[in-house]
Amino acid sequence: MAQKIIPTQREIVMRDDAFIVTKTDTRGILTYANPIFIEFSGFTESELLGKQHNIVRHPDMPRTVFSMLWSTVKAGEEFFRYVKNLSNY
Repeated sequence: MAQKIIPTQREIVMRDDAFIVTKTDTRGILTYANPIFIEFSGFTESELLGKQHNIVRHPDMPRTVFSMLWSTVKAGEEFFRYVKNLSNY
């Protein structure tokens, strides 16, 4: 079981060629995470898949962003936005 992540002031900057992709089911359970997401999360693939996507939700992210995300996804659309995540580093 993955441990709870405590926010720090350390920022991990995305590389210019990095593109994060994740997929969840309708309950927010991670079903896919690309290698970049796994790398930046600090978790292993097995620690992520099958867990709630909010395992990496940073408390600085307003909950309204996630309401918008779920409304978009439930409408059958993809959601492309910048999101601040926690990292297990």
